[in-house]
Amino acid sequence: MIFRPFFWVLMASGQHARVLLPLGVVMALLLPSSSAFFKPATPFILCVLVGLALVRLDIGTALKAAVQPERLIRNFAISICLLVVFPVLFFTAAKWFGLSEELLPFVTWYAVAPPIATTIWMCVLLGFTAPIAMEIVLLTNLLAPLTGPYLGEYLLGEVVPVSSAMLCMRLGAILGGGFALALLAKYVLGSDRIEANKQKLDGLSTIAMLAFLLPVFDGIGALVIVVPTLALTCVGLACGLNFGSQIIIFLSGRLIVQLSKVKAAKNSCWPEGTRSVAVVSGNRNLGLYFAALPADPIFSLFVAAYQLPLYLTPMVAGWFADRSR
Repeated sequence: MIFRPFFWVLMASGQHARVLLPLGVVMALLLPSSSAFFKPATPFILCVLVGLALVRLDIGTALKAAVQPERLIRNFAISICLLVVFPVLFFTAAKWFGLSEELLPFVTWYAVAPPIATTIWMCVLLGFTAPIAMEIVLLTNLLAPLTGPYLGEYLLGEVVPVSSAMLCMRLGAILGGGFALALLAKYVLGSDRIEANKQKLDGLSTIAMLAFLLPVFDGIGALVIVVPTLALTCVGLACGLNFGSQIIIFLSGRLIVQLSKVKAAKNSCWPEGTRSVAVVSGNRNLGLYFAALPADPIFSLFVAAYQLPLYLTPMVAGWFADRSR
C-alpha cells in the first residue's frame, strides 16, 4: 500500500510525541534563516492545530453538558480567571518586579491569549480529565477575540501596534477557521473513522506542532548569537509564566480541598480535573498574536522561547502524573 509508510510515520509520531516535541525545538533552533519564507503560513498552521484538537471531540455533546448551570458557572469562572484575572495579576506583578518596558508587552500578550487548543490533545495523551479541558478551551477561545485585544490595549496603552478591532478580527478568523475545519472533517470522515484513527490524528497533531516551529524559529538562531542574554531572559520568562500558571492552579486546587474538607477523587490531594486545568492555564496560544501582530524580532524571540515550556509540557506533566500515581 502506497500510504503505508506515511501512516507508519503518523503512528510513530503520535506514540513518541513526548520526545519529538522538545527535540523539535532544539532542531528548529539550528535551522538557517529562510528570510520569513514560512511566516505567511502561520495562520493556516494555527487553523490546522485548532481543527485537529477539536475533530476528535463530540462538540455537540460537550456543549450540551457544558451549558448545565453548575458546570457553566464553573467553566465561566475559570475562563474569566484565565482571560481577565491572570492578565491583570501578571501585568501588575511584572510592573512591581520592575520588568523592562521591552518585555512587559510580551507578558501581557501571553496572559490575554486563550489556552492553545492542543492542550486538549495533551490531556488525552497524558490520560488527564479531557472533558473539562475541552470545555475551558472552547469557552476561552470563543471569548478571547473579544477580551484579549481590548484588555491588552487597556493594559499597554499606546504600545499596541494594531487597533483592537483589527486584532479581534484576525484572532476570530484564525480560531473560526479552526472550528470550521474540525466540523468539516467530522462531517466528511464520521465519528467512527475518527475514533478508529485516533493514533494517526495524534501523529498529525505532533507534525503540525513541529511545522509551527518553522515560522517561529526562522532566523532565531542567529538572533540568539547576537543577544544571548536577552534570549536566556526570554526563556526564563516564558518558563516562569507557563509553569508558574500551572503551579498557581495546583496550589489553588489544594487550597480548595483544604477549605472544603472533602476528600478528592481517586484519593488525590487535588480535585478531579485540576491537572487538566493546570495544563490548560499554562499553555496559551501565543502564536495567535505572533500571527496577528506586525513582525517584531524581539517578540519573535520570546515566542520562540515560549515553545520550550509548551513543548516540554507533555514530558513534564507526564512525569508528574507518573510520580503522583
